[in-house]
Amino acid sequence: MVETYWTLLQIAPTQEENDIRRAYARRLRDFRPDEDPEGFQRLVGARDAALNWANTQPAELLTAAIDGRDGVGWDVDVNESTARDNTGSCEQPKADMTGEITPRLESSIAKPAEFPAEFEAIDDGSDRLAFERLNEIVAREKGRPWGTDPAVYEAQPWIELFNLAAGMNLQRHEQFLEAVGRRFPSILPPIGLQGLETTREFAEGRGVSALVETIEQQCRFAERPADLIHFCGQEAAMIYFSWLAHAQSARNVLQRRAAGRTAYTDGRTGLPVFPDEDRLFALETAELVKFHKEAIDRGRWPFRFDLKTLILPGTRSVSAGLIWQGGLFLALLAVIAMGGFSLNNDTAQLIALTGIPVLLGARIVMAVFLNRLAVGAALQRVMYADRLGLWSRKPRPDTLRNKWREYERLIYMGEVFLSLAVLVSVPIMISTFWQLKDDMDRPVETVVSEIVVSAFVAVASDDRLPDGQLFDLIDFVISSEQANFSERGKGADLLVRNLGNRGWLAELHSREDRLLSQSWISGSDRVLIGPAIVTPAAERERKLRVLADAYRSATPEGRMQIERSLAAWKLTLNLAKGPQAIAAVWAAMPPRTNGPNLDAFPEEMRWLLIGKFLANAIGNFVDSDVQLVGQFHWLLTVPADRLYEAGPLRPVAVADQSPPLASVNEDNSDETGVVRYFREHGDRSANEAPALPRLNAALARSSYFDVARTCLDSSSETDRSHMREVIARSLANSPDAGISSSADLWQTLGRLALAEPACYRNASATGRLSGPDLPLTQLDDRFDAIDDELDRFTEAEPDAIVEILRFIVPQHGIYSFTRNRLIAHSHFLLGNWFINREDYRNAILEYDQALDAKECSEFYAPRGQALQALGDDKRAEADFQRARETPGRCFIGNANGDALKSSLKTLVKKMDSHTP
Repeated sequence: MVETYWTLLQIAPTQEENDIRRAYARRLRDFRPDEDPEGFQRLVGARDAALNWANTQPAELLTAAIDGRDGVGWDVDVNESTARDNTGSCEQPKADMTGEITPRLESSIAKPAEFPAEFEAIDDGSDRLAFERLNEIVAREKGRPWGTDPAVYEAQPWIELFNLAAGMNLQRHEQFLEAVGRRFPSILPPIGLQGLETTREFAEGRGVSALVETIEQQCRFAERPADLIHFCGQEAAMIYFSWLAHAQSARNVLQRRAAGRTAYTDGRTGLPVFPDEDRLFALETAELVKFHKEAIDRGRWPFRFDLKTLILPGTRSVSAGLIWQGGLFLALLAVIAMGGFSLNNDTAQLIALTGIPVLLGARIVMAVFLNRLAVGAALQRVMYADRLGLWSRKPRPDTLRNKWREYERLIYMGEVFLSLAVLVSVPIMISTFWQLKDDMDRPVETVVSEIVVSAFVAVASDDRLPDGQLFDLIDFVISSEQANFSERGKGADLLVRNLGNRGWLAELHSREDRLLSQSWISGSDRVLIGPAIVTPAAERERKLRVLADAYRSATPEGRMQIERSLAAWKLTLNLAKGPQAIAAVWAAMPPRTNGPNLDAFPEEMRWLLIGKFLANAIGNFVDSDVQLVGQFHWLLTVPADRLYEAGPLRPVAVADQSPPLASVNEDNSDETGVVRYFREHGDRSANEAPALPRLNAALARSSYFDVARTCLDSSSETDRSHMREVIARSLANSPDAGISSSADLWQTLGRLALAEPACYRNASATGRLSGPDLPLTQLDDRFDAIDDELDRFTEAEPDAIVEILRFIVPQHGIYSFTRNRLIAHSHFLLGNWFINREDYRNAILEYDQALDAKECSEFYAPRGQALQALGDDKRAEADFQRARETPGRCFIGNANGDALKSSLKTLVKKMDSHTP
């Protein structure tokens, strides 16, 4: 099948222009300008030829053509035998519906180099000049090299030629036009040169497009394309129509530029109007094409709300061609983010706060008007291309394209990053502003002191608050003073407004809110985790209230000293185990307070110091034997009143593996016998890799300190005092003459310690001396047997219970359910013994130790009775409430719940009477 403009459009011959245009739009998918420019130009020529044919053919010819169509296709000849009229003019061939020419005579197909003789026969002499001039022009144009710049073609010679032929009669003029149709298309260059022309050259009458336009104005081949196809052949005719379409596009560009804005808008509705060849290129997306078509059909803009634009307005705006609008969105996001992080710049924060509603409103507006603005942006690109005079198939589509779409991913990532920055900075800014809104004109010292005092009072008033939150707040205050409040204590009242960095003060408020449970993040209801131990809680309350009063009345220097002193005791408090030890540490914190817990402080503090020293000494291969023995002997023998000189324990740095007590015995001039031995016989160097004998000595030293810790690890203060004396005496005496090495000396010291029954009992209880015949699993069986014996003890036998507690070594390695129950059972019975003798303070301490081992609901009611007897109604009420709310009973001290309930009948009545 021969390709015609109907087969190229893939439709039957029709005079309906809408059908032709729809077929053209449909075939654009197969002839994309950027992929097949040659095919696209053929398609444009086929569309224009079809439209011209539809406008010029009579209706009866169309009917005859359709009736004569066979079943094969559209290549059907319409044979007409119309004779030439009697004027002698040459017969004009007819075109069939396919766009092909159906030849009637063989002579009509011939294309001689010269004109037929019949033309000369009727020449009157004056018309021959026009035909000769035509031959000259065609011959000159054919002589141009292949691929010559189209600008060298000029329309003026053709204008002069047509002016010369204007005087011909009608018949002669028709013969002249036929001669032009036969000869002219052969001189046209290929359509690939169309991109080399400019609108300036076209307007001046230079270029192939200007030449073709001039010929079309005279010959009107577009109105009768079948005649041109017959004259010069289909291929040459298609080239002509392609150049003609190109020329018409250039003329349209010039006309739109001359008409201005009105050429791009609908005169009735005011909606944007695109040139047909630019509409798809400019609108780009199917969504926008559909929106514009709907607007044209309705005669008004349809309503659209784009949710994606509401979320990412910058990215969507840039993708739609709204470059400066998208840039404004990104810039506004950046300004709000920077203002949110500028916690010390009031102007920046005010700008950020103002920008938030502006940003939200702009997002909503853009979500509604995005499609309209996108169509307007596309029209602006069309107008820009017209101003540049671009109309060829390559540069104009590139100009109509929104090049910013290539950077859509980068813009999307930038907008997401800025949005996240805004989401982070704005809450920080609002929170900081809200927290400091009442403090801007107040001195920083006043604000900080009020926060610290409120923290002291809050922790003192609520036993459920852990110590760690208070110490964290104090540590933050100290670090903030060093970094952001260095003027503190120098006498200048610095206002909050003048702070270089107010972020730390807002964070201090946040910590205070979390401590006071006023933060919306943490909630308002505190949840009690673990048992509440009364003895350390009461001592903590007493000390914190004293600190709060001292802090209020102190100068800034005094307040800083209180903060540093309290922070220094943090490690000591963390190392303290048991209610009595914790209470003793709180009592020892400056300012020291007299009371029952202070009496227990020296031995508890001594055990903390010794425990810290031994924990470091066991794996210590750096310090010398002399240094370790001297420190250990000082801790064992120093009088109780001098223990305060050691002060709180300090943290050990990573690079400092020496114990934090290196200077506690600097004034101890008396050397023990063991120290003299190590000094006289030498000591290994810390920087030297130990040889095998020295390694044996180091391992023996570590084993000795491990044995010493086991011997001193007793719940009985009497046993600890006795073992201190034994170990101190062994270190003070001179070694036997038979000891030949450091390893022998350390082993001898260990054997001397284990020779004491109390030390041997502790070592045996921990399994160090059990061996394979007594595995550790058998210890639980022993504890079970002792627990069964406790059920038969009465309150008249406290000494037996104390003896059991002396046997139960508080070694962390053997904690088990049975052991904890045994300890809790023993302390509970002792608490009952004390409460029956109205020794309420010791009863409370025993119940605290029972709860420290195992939480049971039976312990709260009697402790509440003891607290009530001492006048502490607040904690008594809390214990009565916990006795009811604590799930499950341990049935400690009684075989069943009925016996326990009977023995606590009086307490239950009091508990009921105090329950709100």
